Amino acid sequence: MELRISDLGFMPRKRYKHRKKISSWKKLKLSKKIQHRLKILGLALVVVFATIVVSGAVALYQFFSKPMATAAGAVDGDVTFPGGRFNLLLVNLEDASDPTSLIKELSIISIDVGNRDLPAGRQGLFTIKLPLEAEVVVPQGFGGHKLKEVYSLGALSRPQANLDLTAQTVSKLLALPIDGYIVTDDDGLGRIDNYLGGGLRMVKLLPNLLTEVRRQIKTNLTFPSLLRVGQFVWSANSSEDVWMMSEEELFDWQHLDLELQKYFLDSKIVEERLKIQILNATEKSGLATHVARYVKNLGGDVIIISNFDQTDLRQSFMVSSLDESHTVERLKNVLQIEEVRKEFEGAGERADLTIILGLDCVYRVR
Repeated sequence: MELRISDLGFMPRKRYKHRKKISSWKKLKLSKKIQHRLKILGLALVVVFATIVVSGAVALYQFFSKPMATAAGAVDGDVTFPGGRFNLLLVNLEDASDPTSLIKELSIISIDVGNRDLPAGRQGLFTIKLPLEAEVVVPQGFGGHKLKEVYSLGALSRPQANLDLTAQTVSKLLALPIDGYIVTDDDGLGRIDNYLGGGLRMVKLLPNLLTEVRRQIKTNLTFPSLLRVGQFVWSANSSEDVWMMSEEELFDWQHLDLELQKYFLDSKIVEERLKIQILNATEKSGLATHVARYVKNLGGDVIIISNFDQTDLRQSFMVSSLDESHTVERLKNVLQIEEVRKEFEGAGERADLTIILGLDCVYRVR
């Protein structure tokens, strides 16, 4: 029962083909394009910060503690860096001011915050560029659509769910958590770049630059978090760490997960080495198997995937006797589970952490 995942609403598995080898100049070109965009953002934020310092402590506190500006259809709340790995969704639209805009480029930028000393190929920055022409099953009952259309579909929801729907779709496809996002377009970044290239004239245009940054950059990241993204972009040697994912790779979950686990492991979860069991307490076939993909892709050691002796549990919960654990806190956040119990009769003795999935988790895993 737990091995079937077709009921979760994913596209049928396609026949796997070996990933085509991307020439080094293509990787370098794509990497520098993404780096250039984030460097524009980072430099703009530094200039804006200098302006706000002059304007007073109150404005400085508000700018530091709140996100720049949320995108259409985004879940409320700002995001700061967790310990360990941080996955940033970069959505480049044809027109960022239009909630029905198509996606021009969709990437996941992953940073391991907890360990800058990982082996070569796993340190600093790693980027996945997703195939926009791939037809995927979009959550929330939208059915099959091309990936480039997902953002615009969110405009049909009430309330709008443009960004939330995009993040949820990507997260479910890859079984990776999305921790933060940046939404922009080429035109907006071009305007910011023009201000930054103005030399001494830029000083007179600082108020305009502040307005332009807030207008053109939509993100749920706080200012310090954006600066940390910029720090990694400037310091990371990522010319070889770009994966231009094909449609064939996207839909072959077994091989996809093996590749993702090479680059998306959370170093702190790996270090803790907790033994984890996942139990399905609903009638939704394959739920525990799908959640196990998230846990494994983050570096968790899943030892048991099974059914619970109850099939109508409303609220998911975790069982762990540990007082402090990055693994417990990270998975609690990823799975949006509020309750962690110290002990539970059905948890078993082999596992350090037991995750019991209820009905609330069926449509919420992202």
